[in-house]
Amino acid sequence: MNFSDYPWLKLPYQQLASGILHQRTHHALLINYVQGSGEDELIKLLANRLLCESTNQLDPCLSCHSCQLFGVNNHPDYYVITNEQGKQSIGIDQIRNISSKVYEKSQQGGNKVIWIKHASLMTEAAANALLKTLEEPPEKTYFILSDEHNSHLLPTIHSRCFSYFLAVPNLEQSVEWLKKQHNQQYNDNELATALLLSENAPLTALALLEPEKWQQRKQFCDNLSHVLPQNNYWQLAKTFDHEQFLERIIWFSTLLSDALKAKQKVGRFIINRDQVPLVRLLATQNNEKITALYDLWLQARTQLLSVTGLNKELIVYNVLAQSELIN
Repeated sequence: MNFSDYPWLKLPYQQLASGILHQRTHHALLINYVQGSGEDELIKLLANRLLCESTNQLDPCLSCHSCQLFGVNNHPDYYVITNEQGKQSIGIDQIRNISSKVYEKSQQGGNKVIWIKHASLMTEAAANALLKTLEEPPEKTYFILSDEHNSHLLPTIHSRCFSYFLAVPNLEQSVEWLKKQHNQQYNDNELATALLLSENAPLTALALLEPEKWQQRKQFCDNLSHVLPQNNYWQLAKTFDHEQFLERIIWFSTLLSDALKAKQKVGRFIINRDQVPLVRLLATQNNEKITALYDLWLQARTQLLSVTGLNKELIVYNVLAQSELIN
């Protein structure tokens, strides 16, 4: 990884890699992040440094046999554990399997690194099985657990790890980075909006700014401008696939939140900086209606995320119909 591509990762890497260099690193590192912050790139570089045969520099040497194996995704002492395809959780068998391997001698004679990706997906049984290994870690074995900042891990797992939060860069730094990626295709308000919709995570904002995706958002906002005066939310059903509804919920919820900010004369804090006319249009409605719409759409989001077996299309139609009943 080149830090010129992800400049905000340089300091976090230096902070974490200095412990490796001076042989003070914790055997279990828990990294929390905002998705799209470059978390995978940082963790891969840390894993590479832990496996590197060089001991006198901060960065992996990239030339030793271990680095060469890592570079072609073929290092025998590097394990990545996450939920298997089609499954929603990391099961106990996956943890037991890796636990048996970590007590064996490393194949390259150096460190072993186990990265548990989306660690909160571990079942309680899997987490308890891992806990036993974390309590009595094998020599020269390092665990990296990673998950989003709002995820939930067992407190006992937390207590066995060194926790590190990967902070997102500030808005100005991210805007400058996005300008380089898009070669001035978007103005500052559009770039800031993409970042604020993405919790300031640069890589998530970059994906949102892909022309097709950004056009979908603009079209959604245009459609809202037409349906709001007639309170005809049902027409929105024609404008998107139902699988995209979660994304639309986030977009509409932020617009509603911005409308409340505008009514309270704190418009400088709005998220949708490229949609000021639409925010003002929403702000012509009373506070009670805006709040009721906000609650309704977020409730639909919760249903879509947490309840299995429900007809998603039915949820979409219901929230659009209920929106028209709010006065």
